[in-house]
Amino acid sequence: MNREDIPESLRAGLDETRRIVHSYVQLLFIAGAVTQGDPKFKDNHLLRPLLQDLIESAFSLSILAREGMHSVVTRELRFIVEASLKLCFVQQRSYQTSIAQKLETFRKELESPRIPLRDVKLSMLSADTIRDFTEEAGRLYGRTSSYIHWSASQIQERMKQLENGNSIGRESPGTVQGSNDLIRRSLAASLVLIYHSVPEYVAGDTMVEKSGKTIDSYFMQSRYLAEIDAYFDYKHERQKSLSEIKESRASRIAF
Repeated sequence: MNREDIPESLRAGLDETRRIVHSYVQLLFIAGAVTQGDPKFKDNHLLRPLLQDLIESAFSLSILAREGMHSVVTRELRFIVEASLKLCFVQQRSYQTSIAQKLETFRKELESPRIPLRDVKLSMLSADTIRDFTEEAGRLYGRTSSYIHWSASQIQERMKQLENGNSIGRESPGTVQGSNDLIRRSLAASLVLIYHSVPEYVAGDTMVEKSGKTIDSYFMQSRYLAEIDAYFDYKHERQKSLSEIKESRASRIAF
């Protein structure tokens, strides 16, 4: 569907979908590029083969949302959240081993439909935030997983949508807004897990500009990523304007 064919009532919401996706992909590219500074990245890090899948899935979200296929958006988000969690889990347990060794050692975990969130270490978040993040990521995983298999709750939700006149190509602005909220929270969770699967300096080099200011990204509205950014307030380039940086960071937080 071309933009001019999109109902006026849905354009703002779908434009936001595109902004969310492009911001996520931009941060993925930067994380991958910075991590490649490690000469062993090519042979040792699972982010290398996963990066392409995450980018493909992310770009598909904009296309699916534009075509009104919000249930498929939800299913695609399940893959992104699950893959990011598995990446973090395996890399933290065996960072220096080759990809081939990781596939052999962690085959069971990689093929399992789930890995407990509490089995990953989130060192750039405070204890209270780890608890909140674990609860939110668990809810996101459960929400997105509910669309993998046909279920009674899924049927009831679809029936309600049909009764309200919401079908493919006729969705309401509220449907798009709800989808966007699920997308941004799921992609934020993915980024938190990815940043904890790579050396800490990757997040620091990504989020902190040479001036010390925080990178201009949609995802700096996430309180979890804002806290990761705050983890690097010790950097020398931030000291002269730290109060301003903190104030700006706090004012951005929206989810």
